[in-house]
Amino acid sequence: MRFRSNATAEQRDGLWAQLARLQQPAAVLESLHPCLPSGFQPARVTCVLQSMHSDRFVMLARVRSHAGEERAYALKVYADDFSRQVWAHSQAVAERCQTDHGALCLPIRHIPHERTLVFPWVEGVFLSEIVDDRKTQLLRQAAGVAADLHRLDIVPEARTTPEMLVEESRARCDQLRDRWPETAPLVEPLMDRLEEAVTRLDPADPAPVHGDLGAGQFLWTGDRLVLLDLDMFGYADAAYDAGHFLAQVERRCVADRAPAAVACQWLTCFREAYLAARPQVSPGNVSFYRGLTLVRKIYSVRQRQPTRWPTIVSQLAARARGALEERHAA
Repeated sequence: MRFRSNATAEQRDGLWAQLARLQQPAAVLESLHPCLPSGFQPARVTCVLQSMHSDRFVMLARVRSHAGEERAYALKVYADDFSRQVWAHSQAVAERCQTDHGALCLPIRHIPHERTLVFPWVEGVFLSEIVDDRKTQLLRQAAGVAADLHRLDIVPEARTTPEMLVEESRARCDQLRDRWPETAPLVEPLMDRLEEAVTRLDPADPAPVHGDLGAGQFLWTGDRLVLLDLDMFGYADAAYDAGHFLAQVERRCVADRAPAAVACQWLTCFREAYLAARPQVSPGNVSFYRGLTLVRKIYSVRQRQPTRWPTIVSQLAARARGALEERHAA
């Protein structure tokens, strides 16, 4: 499981050069030409940068034909050769995954020398943005998509153990403490609890996991629910994905000041639907990974919420303690 990128300065420079290149319509058409339908004669290309990170970026490319037809694609460009691993994993998933609950957005082309994956562009609303009556049913569908992914008979890489996940969390919390020492009294006791709880997890067979599962990774098109972004794929306890999803929903509810009853309903809805679909997954392990993810997200909140962070962090810490107490009770 790829927790973070260690792109070099040279690789980052190459990424910026690719971004500049893909501002040119001719370069975009060269990348997209094999993906266009037969007989499609492009007349115009427009490109809009969607996201930019130190190790990758995503560009939306819309191609309009002389006949007025339009096709839209996402070009995901990496700073290193990780695109090869994502492509290989996506191909394996595409061969085996059949789900009635939604769909997976997988790449349709790999351009190795450009470190680029091409995806069909999906128009929709992120599940994390939906807060009306559709939410509970869509959360059940999301649980079904996750369960279908975890059933796949593939081994994408070496196993990521619970101890490795706790070690990565410890490293992140050490960075948090060094950068913002005022967070140490909240985070250190939580890390102690995690390091004690990991020794008492229920045994679990590994499964192919998404690695970054959350409501923000699902798009609702109006007809179907689509799961995006397998960049952090791994081979681990499936409870990790379920716990991560719950923690992400919880973090968003805290940040958005969602009513407690609503947040509880959403969390219960996904958890019950997922465990009904995958009864062999340990509920206690799901609670453990929910607590672990809440602890890890404290770093992001402290970094991105310069004014509101004390309130949000204290609530996340309390919820992480609650999740770990659930694990202890289980």
